[in-house]
Amino acid sequence: MKVPFSLGILLAASPAFAAPAPAQLAGRILEVNFNGAMACGVICDEAGEWKPAVATPLVIQFPAAEGTCFHIQLDKPVPGEEDLWQPNKVSYAPQGEVAVVQVRGYMRNLVLTLNFDNPDRGRADLSWGMDESAWLARGATFRLRPAKINKARVELPTREEDVDEGALQTLDDGLGELVRELEQRKYPTAVERLYRKRLLTLLPQIMEGAPIDHSLSDSNGTTALHNACGLSHVEIVEWLIDHGADLNAKTAKGAGVDDCVGGPNAAAIRAILRKARQSAE
Repeated sequence: MKVPFSLGILLAASPAFAAPAPAQLAGRILEVNFNGAMACGVICDEAGEWKPAVATPLVIQFPAAEGTCFHIQLDKPVPGEEDLWQPNKVSYAPQGEVAVVQVRGYMRNLVLTLNFDNPDRGRADLSWGMDESAWLARGATFRLRPAKINKARVELPTREEDVDEGALQTLDDGLGELVRELEQRKYPTAVERLYRKRLLTLLPQIMEGAPIDHSLSDSNGTTALHNACGLSHVEIVEWLIDHGADLNAKTAKGAGVDDCVGGPNAAAIRAILRKARQSAE
């Protein structure tokens, strides 16, 4: 399978590095978000116009066993051609302050270059080659987080042109069910209702690709985690932390997420925050 020459140009444009790449990603989830990235198509080494990328995240979960590669069946074999549709090989190769992740299978060669800003986050460039064509993306963001269960998982991005208009969705990963449950809850105080209203605005935006730590323009800089702590909603707090929410986020007035903790589950939420900070050390 041919990887277009444009990949070399793409990687050469990568931003400056700031942190060494981990030796391996065993037991961790890599999530690449294309919100804010630029993308173009390449056919027979001819690159198209760079445009804002519209795609669902790329997610790769590395099993807990130590190592830098694993195999996973992503495609349903075509009857009579089972020998061609072998499991995809997923490999991770750290190279100093850069790491290259590759997903290679029948009619597929996805190459992801990670540039680490810190041990858990950074910028990513992608080349998805298929025969003489490819989809390139640059300026995506990625984050690493611990996996709760030991499994191998790959969720390839779905691009805008691959789906009907209006049908593109980002990763749900259980958040949609939490939003639906929150819509049914009733809260007695005005403060709780304000936290609920903000979450019902922020969480769908996160599902659609917005950064997990963004805030509403009229909310004084409170993130979803601030609001979930204030609402004393344990499951949403856990989901946000599991998906990389900033535990040290501050509002415009300097309030941290711990300052918002309250309600009947305050003790449980403080324990969750404490454990998450210890795990990050």
